Amino acid sequence: MRLFLASAVMVEHIFVVPRGIADGPAVAINGWSIGYAAVSGFFILSGFLIAGSLEHRANVASYSASRALRIFPALIVLAISSVLVIGPLVTTVSMQEYWMSQQTWLYPFNVVLFLDTSRGPLGVFGNNPAPGEFSATLWTLRYEVLAYIGAAILFFSGIARGWRMHLFLLVAATAGHLAIANYWPESPAIIALTLRLGAAFLLGMLIYSARHRIPLLPIVALLALPAWYLLGSSPLAETFLNLALASVLFWLAFSKLGGVPTFSRMPDWSYGIYIWHYPIFQILWATAVARSELLLVAFGVPLTLLVSALSWHLIEQPSLTRKAALGRWLAGIGNRKVGDGL
Repeated sequence: MRLFLASAVMVEHIFVVPRGIADGPAVAINGWSIGYAAVSGFFILSGFLIAGSLEHRANVASYSASRALRIFPALIVLAISSVLVIGPLVTTVSMQEYWMSQQTWLYPFNVVLFLDTSRGPLGVFGNNPAPGEFSATLWTLRYEVLAYIGAAILFFSGIARGWRMHLFLLVAATAGHLAIANYWPESPAIIALTLRLGAAFLLGMLIYSARHRIPLLPIVALLALPAWYLLGSSPLAETFLNLALASVLFWLAFSKLGGVPTFSRMPDWSYGIYIWHYPIFQILWATAVARSELLLVAFGVPLTLLVSALSWHLIEQPSLTRKAALGRWLAGIGNRKVGDGL
């Protein structure tokens, strides 16, 4: 499922990189693009999986170690590569300007601290149709991390462990998102997007906590999709889109499909695809290797898969084997007394 969703985001950017963003998404219905829906799907799946992780681990150190080792190692490599390897090759400013720029050196910190990543190192991809931005998917990671932190606070404080509280929080987040979208459209992005993506994440958490009460049928999607379509570009349409996404994703994930391959043993290249496809596409356009959608498919997709495979096998998977050790270390820090460090 994650591989499919990451690939859907990549498909949208196949059109963005050679055309720019001024004309809006190339693949969309009523303004709802395939990439927009895929990001919501990611947060729904993430909420489901995080709820399961919290229930089974029930340990803040182990949980924190698992989340940190999934997010940071590959992200740190991307951040360092953007400045020291890729940036000097694709910047449109002089090397002196590039290396002396505060923007260049702040970019890795913006990436790993989940700050503003809309501007890459100085001058990168300056002549591209989508100039300046190194990786257009990184902005979602700050909301993913906020969701991890929020879910941990709710769980370990005991505020929200049952499906009723998850349902209440989902309704509250959805109502907040609709209110913001309808009555405060110029609100800060951190508020609007936290509510929007938080609602998707809470939907996944609700489905996990109520999994024994919910029949595994795609009927919800059959009802929600027409409502989503008829509502057009209304913010309320997103609520029905999320319901449809959740219904289809979990039906496909858990239905017994009579021996049809599920590819569940495939390596998880989804994170690498998600964070690396955009800079790879931008590099191919900047170097004139691929300046059309067809050429980006021919060259960009295989190269993205190769880089994602290397990221998984050389960085992400080895890092995840350290979860237990990092969890014990974090637990040790938490258990130390103030005087122990003096």
